[in-house]
Amino acid sequence: MTETDFMEQVKPTVLAGVRFQPAGKPYHFNIPSTMTVQVNDWVVVETVYGEQAGRIVCALPEFPAGVSPKKLKPLLRLATGLDMARYYVMLERSKRLLEVGKEETRTHAPELKLFAAEFTLDGSNALVSCTGNASKKQLANLRRRLVSRMNCRIELHPVGPRDHAKVLQGYGVCGEERCCGRFLTEFQAVSIRMAKDQTISMAPTDITGMCGRLRCCLGYEHEVYLEEAKLLPRLKSRVRTEKGIGRVIDLDILKGDVVVEIPPDGPRVERQRFRFAASEVQVVAQPGAPEPPAAEAEDADADIVPEDD
Repeated sequence: MTETDFMEQVKPTVLAGVRFQPAGKPYHFNIPSTMTVQVNDWVVVETVYGEQAGRIVCALPEFPAGVSPKKLKPLLRLATGLDMARYYVMLERSKRLLEVGKEETRTHAPELKLFAAEFTLDGSNALVSCTGNASKKQLANLRRRLVSRMNCRIELHPVGPRDHAKVLQGYGVCGEERCCGRFLTEFQAVSIRMAKDQTISMAPTDITGMCGRLRCCLGYEHEVYLEEAKLLPRLKSRVRTEKGIGRVIDLDILKGDVVVEIPPDGPRVERQRFRFAASEVQVVAQPGAPEPPAAEAEDADADIVPEDD
């Protein structure tokens, strides 16, 4: 293979995904034709707040559908030693900003909590994330006091409890690092219906995460449970088993088993519970259920024998 053929197969990257936080959302930037970058390189880009340093997490050879190259800003340069020195200086300054913010919130907004701050490379702008119930007047007053003490432009960004837990990191009840702090870049809608479809206990400690909201992992296997549940009888339906007629009281969806209570009626002390595979039971009609309509004869006169003349 010649060098020309090799270069035709290896397409140059034109789009870079840059991340500013460990598990933050990656933002897309154009890669100038004069710049060669790789994944994990530190670069300097221009954002709405000013110049910021971030790490490249993906490099694409073409623009995805719906992404217009005209609306994307280019990478400014690979981060130099001076850029990285400024970056780490701004990290220390962010800690100082949070300390000042805690002092001010104790007096002027005690129900507000500042938990993350981020500076631009030149230190002229800062974005502070906060959570809590505070009025617009309290936020404006707090911002003015922070600006006067830190001598820079500051924007307060109220977020929800999930974003708060994402920044704090930590471990979940499963023993692993929290999904939000490890790989989730966007939060998907989670409903209590997802927990019911997976026959999970409705106890708050079993379905809520460290943020106090429904666990994000409830949506990971929801579609699998819905598909597998179609192969099983419904809860409370009557089934015929080798031990007699019973009623389905529980489902083990992933194993394909059903828990049946026999007999289905009568005193509870006389009922017994058995586990069967779904293939070993047969759904029967509920007592008192209306009979299905009989199919009409294809030819009403088919059974009429003509009389002999």
